[in-house]
Amino acid sequence: MRNKNLILILALPLWLNACAPLVVGGAVVTAITVAHDRRSAGRVVDDKIIQAKTQKAIYKTLKDSKHVKVDVYNGVVLLTGEVLTAEDRRKAEDAAASVAGVRKVVNELRIGYPTRVQQRVKDAAITSKVKAALLKVDLPDFDPTRIKVTTVDGTVYLMGLVTRKEAAKVTERVRRIKGVKKVVTVFEYLD
Repeated sequence: MRNKNLILILALPLWLNACAPLVVGGAVVTAITVAHDRRSAGRVVDDKIIQAKTQKAIYKTLKDSKHVKVDVYNGVVLLTGEVLTAEDRRKAEDAAASVAGVRKVVNELRIGYPTRVQQRVKDAAITSKVKAALLKVDLPDFDPTRIKVTTVDGTVYLMGLVTRKEAAKVTERVRRIKGVKKVVTVFEYLD
């Protein structure tokens, strides 16, 4: 308990700075990130906490959860990656659904061996290309930082709070990127 209080006391001067980072579940949330997000600051922090708790729950539940990726946006949990059996897929989904604050689980886990390192490197490159392409979406008030991008085995998953017009433009732009096999939208619509 003393350590937590000491950390809070030491972090207080940073917190008062407008761009101070806030460490939540091993992730850093900055004032800049929150300022551009359509979620409230509390929701952004809650999502980081839910993500950490979900990863921990899946790790405890599955013997081999090395390539289960967890993304959370507005209380919606996206599970991607690979598991060895259908039973593991179900167990991962159940573990995620049991975490407090989870509104919905989108289970995109594939059954099979984990992707090779080379594929993961390609996926990281695709994610970078997608994020760069989002900078070119020409819509009033569109902010590309509001879109969460995850790529697994050439499939691009998009999360965020968007208008239907934004979703259509973003999805169309992402589909045209070299190396993208499929686009899966996990958007929540504002209109």
